[in-house]
Amino acid sequence: MTLFLDERAVAGLIDMDDALSAVEAVFGEVGRGSVTNVPRIRAPLKDGTLRITAAVLNDLGYYGVKVSPTTIFESSAGRVFSLYAGETGALLAIVQVFALGALRTGAASGVATKHMARADASRLAVLGTGRQARTQVEAVCKTRPVTEVRVFSRKAANRDRFCADLARPGVVLTGTDSAEEAVSGADIVVTATTATEPVLKGGWLAPGTHVNAIGANFEYRRELDLDVVARAALIATDDTEQVRYEATDLAAPVQEGIIAWDDVKSLGEIVAGKRPGRGSPEDITMFKSLGVAFEDVALAARAYEKAKERGIGQELPDLAG
Repeated sequence: MTLFLDERAVAGLIDMDDALSAVEAVFGEVGRGSVTNVPRIRAPLKDGTLRITAAVLNDLGYYGVKVSPTTIFESSAGRVFSLYAGETGALLAIVQVFALGALRTGAASGVATKHMARADASRLAVLGTGRQARTQVEAVCKTRPVTEVRVFSRKAANRDRFCADLARPGVVLTGTDSAEEAVSGADIVVTATTATEPVLKGGWLAPGTHVNAIGANFEYRRELDLDVVARAALIATDDTEQVRYEATDLAAPVQEGIIAWDDVKSLGEIVAGKRPGRGSPEDITMFKSLGVAFEDVALAARAYEKAKERGIGQELPDLAG
C-alpha cells in the first residue's frame, strides 16, 4: 500500500532532530560506498525549470526520485518525492517535499558543522534571511554551543523579523548593517542567499572559521569570492560529481588554478571517519552544500517509517497494476 504524505503530515512527523539523525546516517553510508547519487537534471519549461533528482541507498533499502518544478508555479504542490523499496521496487510513499527541502539542507549543514567546525564554536554569522536560512540556524545551534547569531540581509525589516522569529533561550540574535560586520569574529558562517556576485570575502574570516555555503547551486549564482576558497584548508561537499557543474563558487577558483577538483572532498568520507574534518583549530574549513537526492531519500524514508508506526497519511489505491 502506497502512502501519500502532504506537507502538513510531514511537518507533524519530521523535526530537525530527525533530519540531523537521518542525514548524518546517510552521509556515513555515502562514505562507506553504499549510496548512488544521480546528479540533478534540469530541463527547461516554458517559464521555469523542471529539476529531477534520484538516489539509491542500498544498505538502507530505499531508492527514490524527486520531481521539482520551479519558478512558473505559485503552488509548491507539484514538488513531490517518490520513495521505493529497494528489494521489491514497491512504491512506498509519495511525499510533498517543499518544507522537507529546507529541513534537509539545514541538516546537511548541521552535520558538516558537527564534523568540521571547532568544538567550541559559539558565534554564528548568517548572510540571508529566507526560508533556508532559518533551518540553518536551527541545525547549527543543535550541533554547536551557539550563544550569538549575527544576521545580515539587505532589508532591515527582514533582519528584525528573522531575529524575532528565531529567538531562543541563551542565544543573542542581532541584525547587522553589513555582511562584514556579521562575519567579523564569527566561528561559523552560513551563506544562504540567491546572490549572483560574492557576498562573503575571505579577508573577513578569522582563523578557525567554518563556512557553510548553501545558496548558490546554479551556474549563474555565486556567494564566495576567490579568497574564501583560497584560505580554506579543507573543502567538502555533499556530492563531488554534482558540484563540478552546479557550484560556480568552486568552478571559478578551479579555472583560476587556486584549487583542483580533486581538492574538494566528500563530506561522507569525513562522517565515515575516513578523513579528519579539520587539521588544527586554526584551519578555515568549508562545506559547499548542493542539496542532493540521497538526503531527500533519507528524510522521506524517515517520514514514511514514522507514518507507518503512527498510522498517519492517506492510503492510495494499489499501484502495482
